Amino acid sequence: MRITQWGEYGLLCSMHIAHRADEGEATVGAAEIADTQGIALQYAQQILQRLRKGDIIDSVRGPHGGYKLSRPAAEITLGAILQAAEGSTFEVICDTKPIDPEQRCKPENTCALRGLWRELGEHVDAFLHGRSLAELTKEHYQDAALIQLGSPEHSEQVKSGSSPIEQQQ
Repeated sequence: MRITQWGEYGLLCSMHIAHRADEGEATVGAAEIADTQGIALQYAQQILQRLRKGDIIDSVRGPHGGYKLSRPAAEITLGAILQAAEGSTFEVICDTKPIDPEQRCKPENTCALRGLWRELGEHVDAFLHGRSLAELTKEHYQDAALIQLGSPEHSEQVKSGSSPIEQQQ
């Protein structure tokens, strides 16, 4: 199993769009996504294009255009995002780059490892397809709020009578 930058940034971009939708934003621009994720705009646009082709997001043209989720975040699985962003989430070496294609790894030969790797791949896929974008987004932004609560800036805000959670809402 190998999650590439394509997959990781696909998840992060999707989470950002979902979070902004929760805040009431109809669309999110590629520049905002690139800036908040710390990636080059051109790279973000390539990732967003993959997510659009994978039916994770839709693009909206016009002065208030940008990107939005193609359906509710609760209906989008992490497996679907990774599939759209980078293709397969788990490649079985026996299928893609066998170590001994002439003998041990021939499809007609039995190999205990081939079954093991395929079963592991099924478990990974089941896990990723069992988690939604909504769940991951909620976890991420709750953790971010808690970190913000523990920051030195929060201590100053408490003394002054305001809090980061109040400011976010």
